[in-house]
Amino acid sequence: MFEDFTPFIIALVVTFSFMICIAIWNNINAPQPPEKASPVEPGPSRTREILARFSEFYMNLNPEEEMIFDASLLPNPKQHIIHALYVGFDESENDDEKSAIERGLRAIVTFQERVGELPIKKEMSEIEKNLNTPNSEENTPNTNDSSNINILNEEEFQRFSLLRDQELEIHFQHLKIETTEE
Repeated sequence: MFEDFTPFIIALVVTFSFMICIAIWNNINAPQPPEKASPVEPGPSRTREILARFSEFYMNLNPEEEMIFDASLLPNPKQHIIHALYVGFDESENDDEKSAIERGLRAIVTFQERVGELPIKKEMSEIEKNLNTPNSEENTPNTNDSSNINILNEEEFQRFSLLRDQELEIHFQHLKIETTEE
């Protein structure tokens, strides 16, 4: 059949040599492998950082009962804080930590969208106004400068209050927190 295999062998050697050259070329021009990330330094996790910042912010805010603030005042986006509270609840090891997370959820829902720059508070009823006499020593520290608060009538405040209560209920259901009827 074939008398001389020389041309076939030469073709094979040339093809094989050409493929080796391409492999070497690709190896030389290949992108460098990514460097290994630097080791994580020990310190507070992002979750704990967000919770600590929110806790400090809320304590400095010195909120009163039945006040609702705008969510834009928060030190982190509201959803980040809620996520951190969820993670904190899942990682909590005892009842004290779970109780703290529950208080955090009650605090975060007092921040709602479209409240405005000034916090809102429900207008006092006539009975409450009569009970808060300015001469009483125990009520003196609770006297507020109403220029820093937007006082709403019962119906307007109820809209924001309803949103707050519904949001809190959703969070409690998600985390399976038992609520005691207040």
